[in-house]
Amino acid sequence: MNSMAKLEIKYITKSAPMLTDSKDNKGAPVKFWELRGIRMDISAGEAVGLIGMNTASKSLLLQIIAGNVKQTTGFITTKHPINLASLSEIDNSLSGLENIRKVIKQKEVDELKGNHLTNAVINFIDFGQWLYQPASSYSLGMKARLALGLALFIEPKVVLIDEVLGLLDRPFFNKVAQKIQDLKDVGCSFIIADTKQLYMEQFCERTMWLQFGQVQDFGPTKEVLEQFTFAQEWFNSLSLPEQNEYLADKQFEQVQFDVNKVYEEFKVEQFKHGYTRKDEPRMRKAFFVERGLDPVVVEQDQKDKQVQSKQPKTSSNFTAWALGALVILILAGGTTYWWHAHQSTSTSQVAKSKQSSSKSSKLTSSQLAASRKAASSVKAAEEASKQKASASQAQAAAKKSSEDAAKAASSAAAASSSSLAAKRANAQTIEVVDGDTLESLAEKYATTVSEIQSLNDLGSSNTIKAGDTLYVPK
Repeated sequence: MNSMAKLEIKYITKSAPMLTDSKDNKGAPVKFWELRGIRMDISAGEAVGLIGMNTASKSLLLQIIAGNVKQTTGFITTKHPINLASLSEIDNSLSGLENIRKVIKQKEVDELKGNHLTNAVINFIDFGQWLYQPASSYSLGMKARLALGLALFIEPKVVLIDEVLGLLDRPFFNKVAQKIQDLKDVGCSFIIADTKQLYMEQFCERTMWLQFGQVQDFGPTKEVLEQFTFAQEWFNSLSLPEQNEYLADKQFEQVQFDVNKVYEEFKVEQFKHGYTRKDEPRMRKAFFVERGLDPVVVEQDQKDKQVQSKQPKTSSNFTAWALGALVILILAGGTTYWWHAHQSTSTSQVAKSKQSSSKSSKLTSSQLAASRKAASSVKAAEEASKQKASASQAQAAAKKSSEDAAKAASSAAAASSSSLAAKRANAQTIEVVDGDTLESLAEKYATTVSEIQSLNDLGSSNTIKAGDTLYVPK
């Protein structure tokens, strides 16, 4: 798997039995291959378009990526949850609110976060009283709103959008467009399937042209859309019999498709990664039977983890060895320093002893004068000591005054903290979502901006961002 890829699909095929007249169906069931060897990767923060005519199996591919339909062969590799915005995701037997709660329950989030997500979706889709009506009574545009609200707000990491953008009115489309861009900016990835080129041009860095179950082109959006437009113009220039003949030939290719050709591509990739014929039975089972994560990618990740787990151990051994060597050097240097210091001290003591003996043998009148001078110095020192004591007493008094002031300030701070704690005890916590401001939250919870600032110790700041937890009055 590409190290930059957030989602990668490889060798995806899907077959379905053709429902023919039983009188003509004398042999084995005939398979119609709706998808033939699809490969795609998508990076974090990228949107990939999926364009093609109505028979291209775009929706089927998204259903397979979302895990709703099992592919015949191939792998889907990702570490992230996948959200699908499609009309098929709406349960018509439930109300709008029940649909929201159902999806949140499937995500297994805690109650507090679940309530927060529910409010976020409700605020985004703006249904009013329609929220409590069964989805079977909704128009297609309302179902599209609900599907997008669920996909864009409930843990969006990889979002698939299946031909619902064209069902929206212009104001709500603009709202969705801004939300998609905001999510891309924080690393969310998108696959947007549609027959209209407008959405590919607006949102997608790259686009895949899918036709007759095969990839016709995949690359920069502008280049792919040009090729798609040329193909559409060429097809429309044909006469009706020519169009029917062309479609019949392409659909016959879907019947005659040999899936073993796709498996041969997978075998080539195996050998490039060092696998041998001994590994082929295991890889064949993964390709045709298990059809989960790409085994080449999984095993490479396991090898990388093993290498990484060994590296810290080697590093720690080297660190321990270096520390041991450093301790030995310090001890050796300390011993040498002590020996030199000891030798120097001994020499100094001998010299002082000799000098003292020499002076004691010479008692002169100058020593008497020195003695008187010393007595005078002692008296001066006593006076200085008294002055120093007076200064110390003044300093102690100043220190005591400062401590008293600090205690008074501490008492005031404790009283303020106690008051804030009492207010928060009677408040509730919420999580800020995109579009929230202090003014909107104050209006929503029947309070004032200054009260919210006081509860959350914000001072005069009005700055909040999505993901912050705030206290608001109950």
